[in-house]
Amino acid sequence: MSQPMRMACVVLGAGVLLAQALFAQGSLQTTVEFAPAVAAQLHNEFGAREAQVLRAAILAALSKQERHDSIPDGLTLKVTVRELLPTHPTMQQQLDNPSLSPVRTRYLGGADLEGEVRDSKQQVLASVDYRDFADVLAAGAPSVDPWADARQSIDAFAAKFAATWGKLPKS
Repeated sequence: MSQPMRMACVVLGAGVLLAQALFAQGSLQTTVEFAPAVAAQLHNEFGAREAQVLRAAILAALSKQERHDSIPDGLTLKVTVRELLPTHPTMQQQLDNPSLSPVRTRYLGGADLEGEVRDSKQQVLASVDYRDFADVLAAGAPSVDPWADARQSIDAFAAKFAATWGKLPKS
């Protein structure tokens, strides 16, 4: 690869990462937490960096929904990931077990999420539960992204959550 081509790839890659980071910042009024069992899985099995990947996916999905129906002033969102399974092995799983294939090894992935809309006194005004895991391998997302099924669950959860905050009175 030529030097100018290599430089163009680096610049393009940096631009994509910056755009993803800005898009995934989401609202300052949103927090994402992982249940203790999920946090332990992320740390011990899936890889600690995956928490940031998933947090960014959740914030991006909520940000996308917020562009269509903004969160009423004075309210905050809290999302808790209660259960999580990848579709394909994460990088950490592949490092721990080199026999796993990032493409051929498939799991029944998905996510179980809970969302709460809270007022300024941290009183819960509304809550949403969403759980979706692939039933069979063929029903899973076709992507080789380790979190493909979880991302589908996150997007569906965000749409359901937005419908809930959309019903609350605007200030």
